[in-house]
Amino acid sequence: MSQVIRISDNLYDRLKCHAEGFDTPANVIEKILNSYEENGFKPIKNIKKIKEAVNLEIDYSGLSEEQFKKELIHNKHCYITLYYTNGSQDTKHWKAEKFTAESSVSGNLRSGFLRSWREKGIFKAELFFK
Repeated sequence: MSQVIRISDNLYDRLKCHAEGFDTPANVIEKILNSYEENGFKPIKNIKKIKEAVNLEIDYSGLSEEQFKKELIHNKHCYITLYYTNGSQDTKHWKAEKFTAESSVSGNLRSGFLRSWREKGIFKAELFFK
């Protein structure tokens, strides 16, 4: 089944610049993707996995969320490793100087590092202290 993609007039004009003869926009996009991938940029291996990222696992270093919260208040920072459905991972530093006993660990994560986690393909987050 084919899909309809809406693009701006400016982007369509850019695509036309790469067309030869009777190329369709789909042919031009395919050529661009082929070139992109030939130059070392890896596609997401299994696009279906992103759709399957319906559950988000949060690991608080083996602690309960409440225990982790106490440690976070004490340390004022931690690290978070995000795991993506495409096989990659990214570790970020969380500065939590203003974090208090009234703050929510999961609430702060979901409004910050984990915002739009499904769309980003994030399926797991591990929090830890160094």
